[in-house]
Amino acid sequence: MKRILGLLLLFGLTLGPAFAQQTSSDDQATKEDVEQLFTTMHIREQMRNMMDLMAKQSKQMAQEALKKKIPDITQKDLDRIDSMMDRMMKNFDLNGMIDDMIPVYQRHLTKADISAMAKFYETPTGQKMLREQPQMTAEAMKAVQPRMEKMMADMMDEAEKAARESTPEQKPSTVKN
Repeated sequence: MKRILGLLLLFGLTLGPAFAQQTSSDDQATKEDVEQLFTTMHIREQMRNMMDLMAKQSKQMAQEALKKKIPDITQKDLDRIDSMMDRMMKNFDLNGMIDDMIPVYQRHLTKADISAMAKFYETPTGQKMLREQPQMTAEAMKAVQPRMEKMMADMMDEAEKAARESTPEQKPSTVKN
């Protein structure tokens, strides 16, 4: 789940650069401005596609990790975990997430920023960026997957080691009379 949230954050950063500036109420972007930008950028479709891709990759990584940790895991168990992940992804509130993003964009982007971004994304280059972004992101995720898997395995090993070290061994106590 942390991986999914991290990838969503990465996705949001690549599609909608948020400029760290304060806006006055006169030039603050409205909810409608941001919604129009999201429509121009095809945010709903982009996020749905990313969610589908992440779900597929997450299931694959989970199966590989489980097979390494539990060599005798059955295909039935793996299928049950896949089914659980599918249910979780199906219940993911995409529209709610987009609604949650709007005030963030409003805080960081002015009407002029939104207008400039919309103009860019309406150009052939902007549309190409929107078309190519999912594939570029998928390829980037695939490229970093081995590094992420190693980092996750190292973290799990460290966590297991820390857990073993923090549990005092049960030794019989000696009682002196």
